[in-house]
Amino acid sequence: MSIGLYNVGVTVEELVRMDEEKMTPENSEEYRRIWAKALGRMPKNSEIWPHLTDPDLIELFKTRGVRTESGVAPFAVMMKPHYCPGNCVYCPLEEGMPKSYLSDEPAAQRAKKLKFDPRLQVEMRIRQMEETGHITDKIDLIVIGGTFSAYPEDYKVEFFKGMFDGVNGFVSESLAEAQKYNETGERRVVGISIETRPDWVSEEEIILWRKMGVTKVQLGVQAFDEEILKKINRGHSLAEVAEATRMCRNAGIKICYHFMPNLPGSTPEKDIEMAKIMFDDPRFQPDYLKVYPAMVIPTTELHEMWKRGEYQSYSDEDLKKVLKEVKRLTPKWCRIDRLVRDISKQWVSSGTMRTNLRQILQEELKKEGKKCLCMRCREVRSRVYDAKVELLVDERETLGGKEIFLSFEAEGKLFSMLRLRLPEVDEKMLFPELEGSAIVREVHTYGQVKEIGGLRGESLKVKSQHRGLGKRLLARAEEIAKERGYRKMTVISAIGTREYYRRLGYKLEGEYVVKNL
Repeated sequence: MSIGLYNVGVTVEELVRMDEEKMTPENSEEYRRIWAKALGRMPKNSEIWPHLTDPDLIELFKTRGVRTESGVAPFAVMMKPHYCPGNCVYCPLEEGMPKSYLSDEPAAQRAKKLKFDPRLQVEMRIRQMEETGHITDKIDLIVIGGTFSAYPEDYKVEFFKGMFDGVNGFVSESLAEAQKYNETGERRVVGISIETRPDWVSEEEIILWRKMGVTKVQLGVQAFDEEILKKINRGHSLAEVAEATRMCRNAGIKICYHFMPNLPGSTPEKDIEMAKIMFDDPRFQPDYLKVYPAMVIPTTELHEMWKRGEYQSYSDEDLKKVLKEVKRLTPKWCRIDRLVRDISKQWVSSGTMRTNLRQILQEELKKEGKKCLCMRCREVRSRVYDAKVELLVDERETLGGKEIFLSFEAEGKLFSMLRLRLPEVDEKMLFPELEGSAIVREVHTYGQVKEIGGLRGESLKVKSQHRGLGKRLLARAEEIAKERGYRKMTVISAIGTREYYRRLGYKLEGEYVVKNL
């Protein structure tokens, strides 16, 4: 290679076109340096990958490819500031922001800049992801901003319409119209989560969630000890957590708990004991988990307790001990979505400031000969695997019914999974289409996200998406439901996945897709 090959004024596109056949993942950085000399600057990844044709090189030049390695393109959309019914001692309240959020967090910065307009937030995030090489055909929307259930209903409906308009690329007359288009649109919403308090979950609220397309709820539980809940002014007991979990499960909704170690009144040993309760007690057992160790932030009551000497943060060693044990205890059917909240150091008076704690814990667990079996740690991601997958079935009792976790796995890696709910016969169901039915709460195939109806054929021998794994899991779930006496199967389909289930013999009934067995 010689810089003399290139002329002054050459473009990144021309350089890539000349060199792609000679470029490999091993020598790509050498080419980048040569291009920098020709251009007079270092080319951006977003300038390089659109001109590549080799899939491996495209993945290499993507920015933070891990963002879409779980099979979807997830991002947060923030609601405007609004009243929060909670009075928790640890929760910050910054003027102009929803309670518990700070303005320099990435999603908050974007929302504030765009005056919390949902359509503009979605459009900007899609543009950013595409510029950095991510496929945005399958979008997972994460609605954030305090207690969702406390917002007025008309605002919630209008906010959701705005999000769908942003995904669809045009403004619809109504939320129903926007959802109808999204069923077969170029980009589809394959999941929507909201966050709320367990004591604000009601039958009426769940019915509204389903009309809006919600498939997942994040519940702020924080602790599994009644005395600690009282000490932090949480405002609810574990009874509300159990009931909210039962109602959401029986509506097919996936459940993520927020768990907060190092709260006032707790100890490292107590935190570990609470983690065991969370995973073992049939009343709880979340599908997903976010672990946010308590941080002391000015303007909070916890900050005053800390100044008075009534509260002390764990040392980093004690905190690591707790978090490693939480990871070790996490069952294979649960995914740890987040481990430590990414808050700027300027806000934290006391508490861990190590935002890369997850990586540190992984390395230490490996050295200790231990491993985390949570779904995230076992996902196949973008690695190449040509292994023969094995169907595994895990069944357990929970409040209000049985949960069956079906998965395709190989060599310790998770390729695809399905959550099947078998409600007890006497359970009261919120929706008529759920009466006498088994419920599929989630079907998910992992690996780098692929286009809708995308890759087929030989190239799929080493890819996990579009291999029919989800279809095979669904067929097995139908067999199990029929064997157990259920006369039909109901799936909590996201708006953008309805078409997929229609092709498998399901019909839309109300807010679900249903198939007679």
